[in-house]
Amino acid sequence: MAVILEELIHKRFISSESLIKHLALFNGAPAVFSPEPPDESQEGWCGNTQYPEVIYNFDLQANEERHSAGTLSVSLLCQNTTEITPEAIEPLVKNCLRDVILKPEGGTPYCFAWARTDAFTVDEKKGSVTIGSEVRFDILEYPSQETSDPDPVMATNKYIKGLYPECMIMGYDRMEEITEATRERPVIYCRLVSADKSEETNTVAWMDGRIAIHILCPESETRLKMAAAIANSMSLDGEIIMLDHSPMFIKRLQANYKSDYLKDGQIFVTGHYGLLRYKAKPHSLTAAHVKYK
Repeated sequence: MAVILEELIHKRFISSESLIKHLALFNGAPAVFSPEPPDESQEGWCGNTQYPEVIYNFDLQANEERHSAGTLSVSLLCQNTTEITPEAIEPLVKNCLRDVILKPEGGTPYCFAWARTDAFTVDEKKGSVTIGSEVRFDILEYPSQETSDPDPVMATNKYIKGLYPECMIMGYDRMEEITEATRERPVIYCRLVSADKSEETNTVAWMDGRIAIHILCPESETRLKMAAAIANSMSLDGEIIMLDHSPMFIKRLQANYKSDYLKDGQIFVTGHYGLLRYKAKPHSLTAAHVKYK
């Protein structure tokens, strides 16, 4: 899985024309490497220079404190004798990963949130200094939220798809390896934060499921309008019809337009829905009588 994710990150970098036009070439390809670059003495460098170059490494170890599934580190290396600087390349690298979802085949979708940038100096050779920046991203995992029937997340996905059929709904629509959220086609992700049993009867166990809704889009204005429209629609309807045709009542709803849309989400809705203890039993044929005339 890590190998496939590494290939998708590489593919994303080298597909950016604005980025690769500033990079050196190795064997005719842009100087984007993981985990280590070829040695500067190795044949293949165009123009006998290895700078500027991009080196990336990632670690898929969950960090609960940062609410991330891992860390991506991208090192940008340049020489002080050239016009291009790491500070000039950094925005191009950020744009490559901004509001982009990478989904390895058979794996979990991942998104990237910029965390910090640190400048550094490598060494000095023949009067030139190698300077660089390390750009760190939090890797966010968006696992499938499909649970069991009745499924509050799938019902919410279907409800939002009805409001915005042009949107990509993660876990509902089929996703490609690389999906870029745009103003014309935002990406929406719904996840189940918690589920509590609120009450029960002889036939039904009533659950309160808290769902967070993420709207991924590069334009804050579009995110704000969509979040407000979805929250208003849910408030007016008062319920969402589940896939088994039972209602999920909107018990509480909060829209936070200033929250981190990648990590937290913008809409938080608590749905009140029932789990049947006994399913309807079909009539069974126990005896047959034939009457002849």
